[in-house]
Amino acid sequence: MKKTLLFPLAFIAAFILIVSSACNLPFGGSKSTEEPKVIVVTATPEKVNNVATARPTTQVTEAPTVEPTEDTSAANEPQAYYLEEFDGDLSNFTYDVLNFGNGSSDDATIDAEDGALKFVNNGQDLYTYVYYEPYTYTDVRIDIEAENLATNDNSITLFCRYSDDLGWYEYNIDNDGEWTLYYYDNVVAKKYVQLYDGGSTAIKMGRDTNTYTMICKGQEMSLYINGVFTHSFSHKDLKEGQVGFGVSSYDSYPVRVNVNWFEISEP
Repeated sequence: MKKTLLFPLAFIAAFILIVSSACNLPFGGSKSTEEPKVIVVTATPEKVNNVATARPTTQVTEAPTVEPTEDTSAANEPQAYYLEEFDGDLSNFTYDVLNFGNGSSDDATIDAEDGALKFVNNGQDLYTYVYYEPYTYTDVRIDIEAENLATNDNSITLFCRYSDDLGWYEYNIDNDGEWTLYYYDNVVAKKYVQLYDGGSTAIKMGRDTNTYTMICKGQEMSLYINGVFTHSFSHKDLKEGQVGFGVSSYDSYPVRVNVNWFEISEP
């Protein structure tokens, strides 16, 4: 069950026992019942930090002089394309944790603090997913900056076209230099299906900071690591869905990763 992300945030994710459940993760509360908006646009919208404020065009000439007031309502609306730096309201994000280890989902926490989303996975095989709720997308680009602060045995996840009913596509980028493209098929296989894997010398291994990019356009998924093109793969099953990111732990822990920013843009 998804939980709603609050700011500042400290949460403990729900225990999930089987892989067949599709990841639904609201940060702190239940998922909104409002239908997400489907984005199929070509014009580039302005990011939230660059939203122009509307001012009245009619100037008062009679006394007393009335100063025009700034309209900030547009800035408060969820943005389809924008840069999230985790220093404000995060109620549009939700999360969930899949637990495939011997511990508890309670061992995974997320805190919004000091302009970063801080993940701590203090258990084996905990997969945390964070979703941007207001919109679903057809073609989209997502970028993330992740700083590894502890064990090297972890991965950063970027996913697109997430659907409760159908599944999603995700790239897992391991901090040891490897990556994997998965398709979670929630219709036929009802499990993770590996589509491709490989390695990259562009990954800064160990306690370092990396930038990862996933582009979903048409039937093609692409991965960039620190600005270096890494991989493309075509798959036709999923057409649209939500986007997001996550952090996973495996045999070694604790995993400590700070996500410094997350950006959604046109491909």
